[in-house]
Parts: sequence; C-alpha cells; structure tokens
Amino acid sequence: MSDADVDRVRVLHVDDDPEIVDLAATFLRREDDRLEVTSAETAAEALDSVRAGDVHCLVSDYHLPDMDCAEFVTVVNDIDPDLPCILFTGRDRARIDADIESAISGYLQKGSGTDRYATLASEILAAVGQGSRVDTDGGSEPSARPELADLDLGGQGAVLANALDTVQDGFFVLDRDRTVVYWNESIPGVTGYEDTEIDGMDPTSFFAPGDRERITDAIDEAFETGRATVEAAVQRRDGGEVPVEFRSARLTDDAGETVGIAGVARDISDRIAYERELERQNERLEELIGAVSHDLRNPLNVISGRLQLAREMDDAEEHFDAVKRSTDRMETLIDDLVTLARKGKPVEETESLALASLVETVWGDCGTDAASIHVETDRRLLADRDRLRRLLEQVLDNAVTHAGPDVTVTVGDVADGFYVADDGPGIPDDDRDRLLEYGETTDHEASGLGLALTRRIAEAHGWSLRIVDSTDGGTRVEITGVGGE
Repeated sequence: MSDADVDRVRVLHVDDDPEIVDLAATFLRREDDRLEVTSAETAAEALDSVRAGDVHCLVSDYHLPDMDCAEFVTVVNDIDPDLPCILFTGRDRARIDADIESAISGYLQKGSGTDRYATLASEILAAVGQGSRVDTDGGSEPSARPELADLDLGGQGAVLANALDTVQDGFFVLDRDRTVVYWNESIPGVTGYEDTEIDGMDPTSFFAPGDRERITDAIDEAFETGRATVEAAVQRRDGGEVPVEFRSARLTDDAGETVGIAGVARDISDRIAYERELERQNERLEELIGAVSHDLRNPLNVISGRLQLAREMDDAEEHFDAVKRSTDRMETLIDDLVTLARKGKPVEETESLALASLVETVWGDCGTDAASIHVETDRRLLADRDRLRRLLEQVLDNAVTHAGPDVTVTVGDVADGFYVADDGPGIPDDDRDRLLEYGETTDHEASGLGLALTRRIAEAHGWSLRIVDSTDGGTRVEITGVGGE
C-alpha cells in the first residue's frame, strides 16, 4: 500500500528486539514527524498488519524468530505487491540471499551510530513516494566478516556484534572444527590480515610458530574442560609479534551440546613492559639496600666505638667530634636516599627549558671564585625543571670537588644531548661504571649516591648517562637521547 500524498507515513518495523524498535521509532520521528512507527516482533504479527492494509512501508530485520526472511518477503509481496520493504539488519549485504535482493525496496546495515536513522528515514520516504525499489546500502561496503546473527544467537545478535566491535581486545568464535567463524573488528587491526583472509583460517596460524602447539593445547583444553588461558605471541601478517593473553571458553546450545568456543586475545605489551620495569626497579632496590646497609654500618660502628672509649676517658672531646662526623654522614646518606626515591621516578610532566640559563643559575650556587665555566650551548630541551637542576648540581659539584677549586668546566652539545666536562685529573676507566652504582664513591665523606642519583634522573627522563675522557684529560659526563624541543 504505497501513497505519495499521505499526511502520515505508517511504518511497520519488524524486529524481535523491542529496544531496537523503540530506538528506531524515536530517531525516525525526530528526522521527520510524518513517520509513524508501529512494531511487530514476529513475522506472523507483521503479516496480520499487512493484510489489514494500514501499512505504507515495511522495515524488517533479516533474522525473524518464526519465519525465514525470504519466505516472509515473498508472502508480503503476495499480499501487497506495491508495499515497499526495506531490510534494516546487521547482516552484510554480501550475505543476503539473491531472491530477497530482488524482492526488497532497499537495504541498510545497522551500525553503532545514530546517523543510520537519518538514512533510514530518507529511504522510507523515498520508497513511499516513488513506489519502486531504492537500491542503497546506506553507504556501507560489503564485508567478508560474518555476523553474530549467522550463529543463531537470536534477535540480539546484531546488537551484540556492534558492541563487540567497540572492544579493543580481539574477540573470536571457533566452530566444532576449530575454524574461525566470527571475529570482531580488533582482530584485523591486531593481526594485519584482511577479513577475506581471516575467514576460515586455522586459529593457530595467527601465532608465532613456537607458540602454536600451546595454542592448540589451550583450544583442546577449552573444548574438554570449558575454559583455558595461555600467554602467546600473535605473529602479524608483516612478521611483527604482539604478546597476548589468550582466553577461551566453551559455547553450548540449548541442549547443552558443545558448538564451539569463544575467545579473547588481549594485548599485554604494556603489562610486560611494566613487569620488566618492576623487575629492574627491584634489582636496583636490592643494590640500594646492599649499599645503604654497608654505608650505615660504618658510621654506626664508629659511633658505638667512640662512645665506648668516651666512657673510659676523662677527656672525651675528640670522640664526640668523631661521633658528630659519623652522624653528619648518616644524615647526608638519608637525605640522598630521600632525593633518590623522589627524583628517580619516571618523569610525567615536562616544560621547555633553556639549558644555558639553568647551568648559569646552578653554577652560581656551587662554583668557586677560582673556578670558571664556559657554556657553549643554546639547546632547549623538555625536562622536569627541578630534577634537571638536581642533575646539573651533582655533576658541577663533582667537578669542583674532585677536579680542584681552580677547575675549568665546559658545557656543550653532542648530537642528541649535552655534556659537562672538566680539565681535572679524570676518572680511571675501571672506576667509571662502578661510580654510577649505588654506594660507590672515592670520597669517604660522601654518601656514594650522587652519581647514581644523576644516572637515575637521566633515566627518569628517558635519557642515557655515561662517563668518558674530556678533551683536556679530565672527566666528561655525557647525557644523550635528549633530542631537541
């Protein structure tokens, strides 16, 4: 029953999911207030309305609970050959039967956005006004990816498929033959394979050769016990690998018979990187504990021994002086430990800093009257101001302390960073790496954490630090991996 001059366009929407129908009715009315939508959850109910002759356009899902779609469309055409029928479904157009294609007036694939309803409204009005078929797919391209509706999950299959396509984890379904029969949009993104290549693939083909046997075992376990979890590496089409956690669970029908398994492949690259960083931090913590326990025992032994001697002597002044020196050393060590804990964490926020200006500021605090500095850089870099200042303080103070009060210090550029060099006696090759570890020092009054702290600050920025010879024979500390602003 098609009439171009009706005031109201009475639309019958056939879908066994009432939420879809309610949503469509709401948005269709928003698009054009002439559209008046009624619903039917079964083909039989819809056919009664068509026979009553009060329908201008029929909108139907592909999967109906009580009748095959092709049969339904045929009966509708027998009742009213002029009634436009638009297929509004989650099923890909490439998978629509040819006999249905020839009988419908239009096709539109359901999507996750509400813009589909504007297109559906236009299709309905055009079909009613023209009384002929409108050949459209709403702008969607045919896909080789099967729909969940094909797996007989009922009227909510298309809705579920749309929801699964929003999940970042790869979701898939294997049938009894362990063949991939459904996958969400994340699977092509992770693997690099096209939908046409994935269809029917052996699931183990997605994984690195060394992990395929474990994947096979996990699939077998899921079929046998109901669930399985294993970690493996997905081998992308381009040869790259992505570590994933592969979880699978058995699927059964209403009779309890196994029909396949559903699974999720979750990218665990971030978790692995975190675990490695945590392991690295734990190793450093063990190093720190060893260094601190050693450095705290020494002054404590001094304090204990001197106090014992002081009890036995009338003149104990020299022993109390030694106790004071030991407590000062312990205080220095504790202060450096607190600084190390706070400034060794990864940098989260940075700002653009002029290196030369910050060097001049720090030098004003730690330089001596006899010492001189040459700043030969105009580099700007992104860094945490407080931590970069602490790094410069430590390096410049080391130069003044160990190279002598009349030292000449030069700050300049390297290809991807900067350096701080002095003209002092330098550091022997065998000692350089050792001095970057916790508790290592050539100054018995120091905590032994200074250069270790400097290294940690650099690493917290994603930089690298090394000690080499300067051109003047002294020490040169290079900070690389900095790059430009």
